[in-house]
Amino acid sequence: MQRSSSISSSSVDAPTPHCYCGVTSLIRTSWRSDYPGRRFYGCSGYGTSRKCSFFQWYDPEPPARYSDVIRRLLETNECIRSENRELKKTRQELLDELRRLQQSVHETRAELEAAVAASTAMEDNMLASVVRTRRHGVVIIVLISVIVFVDLIALSLCFQSNWIIFVSPMHSTKYNKPRYTSIHSKCTI
Repeated sequence: MQRSSSISSSSVDAPTPHCYCGVTSLIRTSWRSDYPGRRFYGCSGYGTSRKCSFFQWYDPEPPARYSDVIRRLLETNECIRSENRELKKTRQELLDELRRLQQSVHETRAELEAAVAASTAMEDNMLASVVRTRRHGVVIIVLISVIVFVDLIALSLCFQSNWIIFVSPMHSTKYNKPRYTSIHSKCTI
């Protein structure tokens, strides 16, 4: 990775050299691991279609300790950038998971609301059914009471009118079990 750095020509003791293209060269900084942080003159057309290979060091050779410190700083910087990329990736994964969980909560809430609505409707239907059943039960009890009352009246009339109830056994030829039938007739004797 190369970066350019500009320094005014007045700060340099020697005149700024021209590259092979005839253009005033720029001061750039090397970030390669063999010369980290060391400045040099390079063609201003670097990175364009011009193929000029002009190169001249601007800085004198630094002490070995300087290069080691710069290398370690560059490595640390790269580690920090790598960790930053990983943290961004993890953050994005967490955001995606959060969105999925929020969607799941939203869907579950909708399902619960639908279940509560269905349960409420079912409860209302059951209460209406209980009310109808009670009404039917009351009607049935009233009908049974009327029938019993009418039967009691009829029985009372029967005794007052001399009705006779005959029960005669009849034999079945297949199983030889007696069968009973009732015959109602008015006594005419």
